[in-house]
Amino acid sequence: MNAKYTYLAGATAANILADLVAILTSETNVNNLSASCNKPFTTIESITAAGWTLHDAAAGTNAKCLRAPLADDAATFKYVVIDTNTAGYVITKVYETWNASTHVGTNLAFNSDVVGYQQRVSTTVAGSIYLFATARFMLLASLYSGQWGSITNSGPSGCFERTRQCAWDTVAAGWPPFLFCNLGDLAAISDGLSAYAPRYMDRARTTLSGSSAPLYGYTGPFGADASKPSVYRMFTQLSGVSQRVPDETGGYVIPFYPITFLNYATMPEPYGEISSLCDVWALPQGVAANLDVLQKGGLDFICLQGSTTTKMFAVRKG
Repeated sequence: MNAKYTYLAGATAANILADLVAILTSETNVNNLSASCNKPFTTIESITAAGWTLHDAAAGTNAKCLRAPLADDAATFKYVVIDTNTAGYVITKVYETWNASTHVGTNLAFNSDVVGYQQRVSTTVAGSIYLFATARFMLLASLYSGQWGSITNSGPSGCFERTRQCAWDTVAAGWPPFLFCNLGDLAAISDGLSAYAPRYMDRARTTLSGSSAPLYGYTGPFGADASKPSVYRMFTQLSGVSQRVPDETGGYVIPFYPITFLNYATMPEPYGEISSLCDVWALPQGVAANLDVLQKGGLDFICLQGSTTTKMFAVRKG
C-alpha cells in the first residue's frame, strides 16, 4: 500500500491520527476519512494490503497501537504506537510487545519516541503525509510548508522487519527481527548509525536494548574510506548518471542496493537486511529526484529523499 494523505488547514490531531490509522489498517476509500482530510488531494493505492491491524485503540491520548505479524512467525507481531499528541509531529513508537489491557509496551526502540526523528505535521497550515506499508514494514514521510521529513536529517521514518542472519536469532529463541529507522540518518551520518532494535544479542552474548541496541546501515563494500561504514561511502562517492548499469535491451538502469544492518561497535556483524522483505532500497546519489517513479523488475518504485535532495531511497509503489 502507498498513499498520499493530505490534510486541511486547521486539522485536528485526533482526526489526523484516525485517518492515518484507517489507511494503515487497509482503508482504501478516501470518502471514509475524517473532515480534516483534503479528499480531492488524497490518494490511496493498495496493490498490496497495508497489513497492519488495530491492537489497542486506547494506547494513550491521541495514540493507537497497531501490529503486524512477522514473516517467519505469524503468531508473533511487530508493534507500533501511532501518536499525534505532541504538537507538530506524528510519532511512530516501535515496541517489541504491547499489552492492550494495561496499555504498556516492552523494549521501546531507542529514538522511536524522539520528535527529531519523526515526521512533522501542522494543525495550522495544510500538509501531506506519504505512507507506505505492508505486513513487513511501515514508513511515513511528511511534507508541509516546503519541509520534507524529519527535523533530524530530513528523512522518512518507520518500522522495518529484517531478515535473520545471526545463528542465535531464531523464531524459537524469540528475538524480535525488526527495528526503527530514519532513512535520513541512514543517508547522512558519517559513522553509519541509523537504527535501533527493540532487543538483540551482541558478540559477548549480552542482551541489549534501548540506547545500547544500535544498528548501522550497510549497503556493500563501496568507496575507499575503510573507516566509515559503506552506506556513507556509497552516498558520498557513488553519484551521477555514471552509476547506471547496462540492461538487456542496450539501455541503462539505475541500480538498487540492498540495505543491511549490523552491530559495528565491536566488529562488523550483519544482523540481517530489510530490502528483500520490505522492498526498500538505497540508490546511488544524484540519479533521481524526490517522488520520481522508477522501475525494477517490471514493478514501480517511488523515490524518497534522505538527508539531501540528491540522496534517495526507492520504495515499492502500491
